Amino acid sequence: MDSHKIYDVCVVGAGMIGSSAAWHLTRLSSHINVILIGPAEPQDRSTTTIFASHYDEGRITRVSDTDPVLSLLAKRSIERYPLIESLTGIKFFEKTGVLSVISNEKQKKQLHQFLTAMERAGTTPCLLKSKQIEEDFPYLSFPVDSSAILDNMGGHISPRKLVSAHQMAASLAGCQIIHDVVSKVVSFDGYITIETEQKRSISAKKVLIATGGFTPFRHLLPYGFKLDLKMKTSTILKFELNDKEVERLSSMPVVIPYVFSASHQTAKHRSYILPPIKYPNGKWYLKLGLGNGPVQEFTLDNEDDITRWYQGTGSAFIAHQLYDAMLNIMPGLKYENLESDSCMTTHTKSGKCCIDMVTRNLGIAVGGNGHAAKMSDELGHIAARMILKGTWDYDVQGQQFQAAYKIQAKM
Repeated sequence: MDSHKIYDVCVVGAGMIGSSAAWHLTRLSSHINVILIGPAEPQDRSTTTIFASHYDEGRITRVSDTDPVLSLLAKRSIERYPLIESLTGIKFFEKTGVLSVISNEKQKKQLHQFLTAMERAGTTPCLLKSKQIEEDFPYLSFPVDSSAILDNMGGHISPRKLVSAHQMAASLAGCQIIHDVVSKVVSFDGYITIETEQKRSISAKKVLIATGGFTPFRHLLPYGFKLDLKMKTSTILKFELNDKEVERLSSMPVVIPYVFSASHQTAKHRSYILPPIKYPNGKWYLKLGLGNGPVQEFTLDNEDDITRWYQGTGSAFIAHQLYDAMLNIMPGLKYENLESDSCMTTHTKSGKCCIDMVTRNLGIAVGGNGHAAKMSDELGHIAARMILKGTWDYDVQGQQFQAAYKIQAKM
């Protein structure tokens, strides 16, 4: 790397949004110099302090959502997957469909919101009644009055492979990638200097910050700009399956049951179940996690707490609830072993990713709110357009993506 070179754009953060933004920058303008900086996935979590949420093989991707904007961004991401896979030879998407199940009358409004949002995004939802759910998916158990929406565009992605694909595509187009941790971003003499833990010093005309939940704990934003973010723990449970069980569930879609109790009567929040996925260790797992809703885990307030959380195996309390949920939803499941793991979600005040300019040459794309994986490609596209132009440049209103700060910034 030329230490005297001044890059046109530096993307700080090599996760799902940052890696996508780096690739889209190279697509939007072939005449700019782009550099992407962020740590590689650690081989040993116990010796690492910076983590990302893409260190996994399974995330949901779906058009079905109660928010029409999120439906649209997810649809545009999914439609671009074949191009990314073709450019890189990295297959990261499995089109299994996504089954969202509504199991009581109070949630029928949500069912209507799903249908409306999907139709506005330009897709045709498939509505299933209880009998058809039972016939099509005999390994699932839901109350007799259940309804469901089958999103045939959706499925699951390997976030690890998606990040690799975005980085490969960006690199092929001329983007330089540095695996390092940025410790400080400082504006100086019309340019921005990026300093790293490995004593690198990089200069750029513009910088896009895409560092997720670690953003508040490093010197990345100007003084007075403290993003209003909440970092929440997330626990997942993985059921190891043998070959026979994998074969039995080979046609299984992603399942999002809007129920979560032994009786199915008092559920007010949801879990999600991913179909059998082969992990790097060669084993197959059925993955179960807790979605957004009234029952949450706990917040993480500093970098030390985040590090300790990522180095652990999640919450035993949540893992127990997830286990009970799985036995109710898939009572015939046969598994060989059980593992829990930890992750983290970063939440914004608006519930949407903060994609906004902080200064005239520094922008942010931060906060996935627990559902960014499905639209991370398009979020990166939006952020890339914004940082190039220096202002919002997209066909959806930018106000809903504006950043909120805990302390009023002085302009």
